[in-house]
Amino acid sequence: MASPEQEQRSHDFAQLLRAGRKAIGWTQEDVIEEAGLSRSTYLRWEAGRVERPDPDQVRAVCRVLHIDPREAAVALGYLTREEIGLGPEPPRMFDATVEEVVQILQDPSVSEIEKREWVQYLKFRTGRPTEPSRRRRAG
Repeated sequence: MASPEQEQRSHDFAQLLRAGRKAIGWTQEDVIEEAGLSRSTYLRWEAGRVERPDPDQVRAVCRVLHIDPREAAVALGYLTREEIGLGPEPPRMFDATVEEVVQILQDPSVSEIEKREWVQYLKFRTGRPTEPSRRRRAG
């Protein structure tokens, strides 16, 4: 079982990959093909299940996603930002979980229908008003 620190590192690395992929408008399949990774490896990484990734594979993914490989080393917990001369991490707009939800809702591979359903579900769960029914009321 992974420690909380290992889980956070895996989550941070996954977020880095997703953000890099979305920034260039690629699909997961595009990254897999260009980086030469196995499909299962990349999908595991993006899902936050990272255990001792191969350095050559990490560099390949960073190269195709235009990610500074030092950022990957920091996300994976191998080095600190200070140790490799990176500036401070930009402040987060939201808590990490909220940022992840925003990334999902901005993901072009998620259909607009699914996005609306998720928003409706979140509104329902939080007691917020939802969209009125599309059915007309009998008169």
